[in-house]
Amino acid sequence: MGKIPLVIGMPVMIGQNFDVGAGIVNGCIGKLESIRFVLDNNNQRHVTSCIVHTPSTSGDPLPHLAAHRSVILPDTVDMSF
Repeated sequence: MGKIPLVIGMPVMIGQNFDVGAGIVNGCIGKLESIRFVLDNNNQRHVTSCIVHTPSTSGDPLPHLAAHRSVILPDTVDMSF
């Protein structure tokens, strides 16, 4: 199966509860701000994390992030039916 293209500025929806108290939960909507990735031996990019602007969140940001920014880690989902 293919990969989902990521574009800075695209709208995204959080699909998992990361921090319920801060509002980083399944269904939280935000905008992709940055992408971190590694290159494999074939120069293919593999995402390691993303920063998403999530205006509805309320918790204290991580020390290196502005308010309402959330670190999102990659996940895989089996879409077999």
